[in-house]
Amino acid sequence: MDPMDLIRDKFSQDCTIETVLHLLMAHFELSEEEAQTKINAYFEIVEEYSK
Repeated sequence: MDPMDLIRDKFSQDCTIETVLHLLMAHFELSEEEAQTKINAYFEIVEEYSK
Protein backbone atom coordinates (compact mmCIF):
# COMPACT_ATOMS: atom_id res chain seq x y z
CA MET A 1 0.00 0.00 0.00
CA ASP A 2 1.35 3.42 -0.87
CA PRO A 3 0.54 6.67 0.96
CA MET A 4 -2.18 7.68 -1.51
CA ASP A 5 -3.97 4.35 -1.02
CA LEU A 6 -3.94 4.83 2.74
CA ILE A 7 -5.18 8.41 2.43
CA ARG A 8 -8.04 7.41 0.11
CA ASP A 9 -9.02 4.44 2.28
CA LYS A 10 -9.03 6.41 5.53
CA PHE A 11 -10.94 9.38 4.12
CA SER A 12 -13.51 6.96 2.68
CA GLN A 13 -13.93 5.71 6.26
CA ASP A 14 -14.61 9.31 7.37
CA CYS A 15 -11.35 9.63 9.30
CA THR A 16 -10.26 13.16 10.17
CA ILE A 17 -7.32 14.87 8.50
CA GLU A 18 -5.48 14.73 11.82
CA THR A 19 -5.97 10.96 12.05
CA VAL A 20 -4.80 10.42 8.48
CA LEU A 21 -1.80 12.67 9.12
CA HIS A 22 -0.75 10.63 12.15
CA LEU A 23 -1.30 7.32 10.33
CA LEU A 24 0.90 8.47 7.45
CA MET A 25 3.61 9.53 9.84
CA ALA A 26 3.52 6.21 11.69
CA HIS A 27 3.04 3.89 8.70
CA PHE A 28 5.50 5.46 6.29
CA GLU A 29 7.89 7.14 8.74
CA LEU A 30 7.14 10.56 7.27
CA SER A 31 7.65 13.89 8.98
CA GLU A 32 4.51 15.91 9.69
CA GLU A 33 5.41 18.20 6.79
CA GLU A 34 5.89 15.28 4.38
CA ALA A 35 2.59 13.72 5.47
CA GLN A 36 0.75 17.03 5.06
CA THR A 37 2.23 17.40 1.57
CA LYS A 38 0.84 13.96 0.63
CA ILE A 39 -2.61 14.90 1.97
CA ASN A 40 -2.53 18.20 0.05
CA ALA A 41 -1.60 16.34 -3.13
CA TYR A 42 -4.51 13.96 -2.56
CA PHE A 43 -6.96 16.87 -2.26
CA GLU A 44 -5.55 18.45 -5.44
CA ILE A 45 -6.20 15.20 -7.33
CA VAL A 46 -9.73 14.91 -5.91
CA GLU A 47 -10.45 18.52 -6.89
CA GLU A 48 -9.25 17.91 -10.45
CA TYR A 49 -11.51 14.88 -10.83
CA SER A 50 -14.54 16.70 -9.48
CA LYS A 51 -14.38 19.48 -12.09
